[in-house]
Amino acid sequence: MVTANSSQGVSPPVVPHPQRHPQTQQLAEHGAAGEMELRAAGREGHQQHRGQQQQQRQEVFVSTAGRELLAGFAAGAANVTSGYPFDTVKVRLQSAAPGRYRGALHCATEVVRSEGVRRGLFRGLSSPLVGGTAETGVNYLVYSRVLAALTPAQLTPGSPPPLECVAAAGAVAGVALSGILGPTELVKCRMQQAGSAARYPGGPLQCLREVVAREGGLRGLTRGLGATLTREVPGNALFFTAYEALRRNLPDSSGPPHGSSSGSGGAARPERHWLEEAAFAIFCGGAAGTLMWAVVLPIDVAKTRLQTAQPGSEWDVGLRKHWAMLWREGGMRSLYAGLTPTLVRAFPANACQWLAWELAMRGMRGDGEEQ
Repeated sequence: MVTANSSQGVSPPVVPHPQRHPQTQQLAEHGAAGEMELRAAGREGHQQHRGQQQQQRQEVFVSTAGRELLAGFAAGAANVTSGYPFDTVKVRLQSAAPGRYRGALHCATEVVRSEGVRRGLFRGLSSPLVGGTAETGVNYLVYSRVLAALTPAQLTPGSPPPLECVAAAGAVAGVALSGILGPTELVKCRMQQAGSAARYPGGPLQCLREVVAREGGLRGLTRGLGATLTREVPGNALFFTAYEALRRNLPDSSGPPHGSSSGSGGAARPERHWLEEAAFAIFCGGAAGTLMWAVVLPIDVAKTRLQTAQPGSEWDVGLRKHWAMLWREGGMRSLYAGLTPTLVRAFPANACQWLAWELAMRGMRGDGEEQ
């Protein structure tokens, strides 16, 4: 006989689930929904916070980049205007036949005597004023942004970026500005040549139209671009490195640190009176510009010859051949033609450039920004 407790064919007893009270179940459902709403609200709040942070970073970047660009425009206008008469004498000496002028002073005197100050020393100013202003603005903007990107993240807050980062940022900026400098300096050099008043009575625009029409359009405008790059990449690296090195080695005044006005990737300098800051900018900027031009002048001489040469002439050759021809023509004297007006121009022009940059950045610093 099979008993009721036998294991054969007997199903296990079913245990009923305890039933919740309707009010308890309703509270549980509301609690789950509330938890889901809280989680959704938390995610939405986090996303909004991240969006606000990104917007703030973008606003800070745009604001900083805008100030750097505008300060660069001011610096470029100051450089071009203050140094243009010296640059005219330099170009005349570099492009003239050997023996045409006895020196820089004789050249300047001849230009003023035969053409006057405005039509002689300042002839063709509009082209480099526009180009130089844009070029310097781009130069400082690219330099500052690249330097900020290259500065090591683990650097102690308030410490200046390594000078090798400064040099690299200057070199990259030199590439960027060469595209603007090439065509504007082509027109400038041709307008500064002897006899340009008769050849281009319509001014820089006539010169520009003739280059485009007679020398192959874009190919004519970019004549000497390779030489400009060869000058600007090492020259710009040296320029910024020399300026920063000099600023860092000057005696510091006492006072709380503040952000560098030169955009040096967060480098901190002690607070100084603006007159002292201006004096330091004048000295360091002038010295850096003088050093840079003393080094790159042979490249600049060849570039001037190349950009003022007529297509198909003996001077319509590359940089290396230009240097060989200049050496045969007069050795070091030809390679460094225009040295005196270049160095005389370099200090005041670059001092004015850095002074304008520092003061413009200081003047545009926001009230809420760190001093």
